[in-house]
Amino acid sequence: QRTGCGLLLDINNVFVSATNHGFSAAAYLDELPFDQVGEIHLAGHSEQRDDENELLLIDSHDRAISEPVWNLYRDVVSRTGPRPTLIEWDSNLPAWPVLRDQAMTVRQIIVEHETSLAEAPGHGG
Repeated sequence: QRTGCGLLLDINNVFVSATNHGFSAAAYLDELPFDQVGEIHLAGHSEQRDDENELLLIDSHDRAISEPVWNLYRDVVSRTGPRPTLIEWDSNLPAWPVLRDQAMTVRQIIVEHETSLAEAPGHGG
């Protein structure tokens, strides 16, 4: 707050860390100062098993965004309103239609949020 610097919120990182370390991603997000979020990042992650055969998520940026990450994004957008959103996909790039569909999902979530705000009582809907 003192610097005036905005936050980059990487929702996939929150989900991966929460899963790997056994805490709630939603509870973690509840503690963030959403008015400071200037940009959001989304990505896919891979699943592996650790030495104890427990689930281990890797922020691999090499696949589609998972449904739990999309759900967290929906929740964040409902709190922040539209924010610039970057989809990180660094390897194993799919065909263009798959990439476009991911981007269109971002747009759809933002439009749904804007529509629900416009229809809310007292917002001119």
